[in-house]
Amino acid sequence: MPFLLVYILATPGFATLLLTNGTALSRFLRQVFTNGFVVVFLVNYLGFVSVSVALKQYQHRPIVYLVLDGLLRSVAFIGVHIAVYVMSADLFGSFNGSRATALSVVGPTLERSFMFGNISGVYLYALAPGTFIALLVVLTEPSGEASKPTMFRTMSMALLFSLTPIPLVTFLSYALDLAT
Repeated sequence: MPFLLVYILATPGFATLLLTNGTALSRFLRQVFTNGFVVVFLVNYLGFVSVSVALKQYQHRPIVYLVLDGLLRSVAFIGVHIAVYVMSADLFGSFNGSRATALSVVGPTLERSFMFGNISGVYLYALAPGTFIALLVVLTEPSGEASKPTMFRTMSMALLFSLTPIPLVTFLSYALDLAT
């Protein structure tokens, strides 16, 4: 929600448009609920489920999990966007009701997300807090106790790797754009 507020306030005239134009507000809210919440929920859910696997399989090699988690979340983020865009074309007539158009805009749209070039940036950055928490769980010792230097290192690694989906989504979206 904070990222959404930042996006609305940082986009010139957008807050005014939403407050004065009921149609714009309803379409914006539909987009947030049918795309944003769905994407963030599903990608974070997948990430949280993968933590249980990581705690069993990667307990002694958390770096493997950190890399795989970033890749998994990035691919899931793009995949869920593809599914939502195609369903929006079918259900709401978005993209002139064309599935092909819906598919063709995913890459270019997500390429600009890392700079908040569109609302998908809100969803991309909204993954970071959930990712950070999941990575802390994987990196923290089973006892939950750590010295201050160890805890600082753990938190730093979790923060760094929680941001990896941002450049990965950008790179993969660029590749998708070239492929379509």
